[in-house]
Amino acid sequence: MRILPIITNPLLGINKNNQYDYSQNRVPVLKQPPQTDTVTFEARTRAKYAEPLRELMKYGVPGLYSGKYVIPQEDINKMLEKHTFSRTIRHIVKALKPYEDRLLDVESQFFRIVKNMAKTNPQYHLEDVIRVLAPEHNKKLIRQQIPVLEEISELASFMPEEQQIEFDKLIDNVCKRINHEPAILPFDAKELRYKLHQITNEYSKKHKSEEFNVMLKIMRIAKKMPDKKVKQEEVSKAKKVKNAKAEKTMVRKRAELLTQMEVLAAESPLKNNSDLMKIFTQARAKIYGTPVVIPFNRKSFIEDIKAITDTLSNTKLAHQINQAAIKLPTSHESLSAFIMKHAELSSEKIGYNLVSPSAGNIDHLVPHSKKGRNCLENYAITTSYMNSERAHKSIEQQLKIHPETYKFAQQQVDRLIELCNSGIFKKVKLPQHYIQSFANLMLKLSPKEKPLILNLDKLK
Repeated sequence: MRILPIITNPLLGINKNNQYDYSQNRVPVLKQPPQTDTVTFEARTRAKYAEPLRELMKYGVPGLYSGKYVIPQEDINKMLEKHTFSRTIRHIVKALKPYEDRLLDVESQFFRIVKNMAKTNPQYHLEDVIRVLAPEHNKKLIRQQIPVLEEISELASFMPEEQQIEFDKLIDNVCKRINHEPAILPFDAKELRYKLHQITNEYSKKHKSEEFNVMLKIMRIAKKMPDKKVKQEEVSKAKKVKNAKAEKTMVRKRAELLTQMEVLAAESPLKNNSDLMKIFTQARAKIYGTPVVIPFNRKSFIEDIKAITDTLSNTKLAHQINQAAIKLPTSHESLSAFIMKHAELSSEKIGYNLVSPSAGNIDHLVPHSKKGRNCLENYAITTSYMNSERAHKSIEQQLKIHPETYKFAQQQVDRLIELCNSGIFKKVKLPQHYIQSFANLMLKLSPKEKPLILNLDKLK
């Protein structure tokens, strides 16, 4: 079994004079890069013909996959406009009190901590709460990560030598990143574009057109970033010289494009966006191969592992390693992961991430990727996170993986019936037959061996 260098004493690598400096923890968790290269305003990308359902969310509807009432996106937008999350936690607790029962599990745990802290330190901001909690939860998160990394390391010992070398490089960087030590990390143009895409979407949701338009220009420049690396193969001396020149040209091109993006940001209101500035700083360090402190990132690690296992001829071993990697705790499963993900982020960003997973969302029952139609009959109300977590899974798969959805679907129907019978459907211009259509489609999409039969007896 291969022993990770961090296992013997997971905190040895932390600088004792700056033990809990998480100033680099502004990097968002990397998700699968979006398939589209352009970004549009939220209103353009939302599901068509779903306005009645969005209006219905204001009256309280439980999410299809969570069972908890969703928070209307409009309410979250108002909080952002009022800069609610930039205020002290005393004000935040008061503002979020009506939505406390709607927060998802980990976010709810964090909010309870904020409530308790507001009793003794009402002047704190959310970023102060995170800084107080970070030292303890950093240790807890490492203890959660170590068994998984050990399992991956043991499985990796069965890989051929070529892949083991790649894995050793990866795991060495992982150990440094877990201990918040500087590491030389490869530049990834797709990762940069994804992070820029996230910031662009934030401005889109806030309807800040000036910042949004500048971000679009920055993203157009980012599209020109060279993706491919120059292969360092065992070749002739002349070929090595040629490769070295190509590498220098690649670095220069990337640096020039990054400078163009920085100039655009500096001449606009974006110069005050610390997250964007952090992305630029880290991108330049990666381009020039300069050691930089960037915290461990679960999803990017999973992608790096997959890049190695994709080259394995032993598909069973590749599958085992990939399955082991996804056991690493996420910020939606682990309070410690949530806290460390937000270390040193602004209070406004922390607050937004506290409520946004519970935001009301329109889900395609038949996924759009599987030719699901953009029509009211194919829509259901869910939370933003649960919609993302379901991804492209069919309803049949969802019910098998998450059998609690059977119960939550009935809870949603019961609430829809209450709203319909009380006249709210008519008020928001939602036809009554939507409930029957929803029930029929869920039955059709559910497993034949265990059909989802929804009770509509109370519908008048």
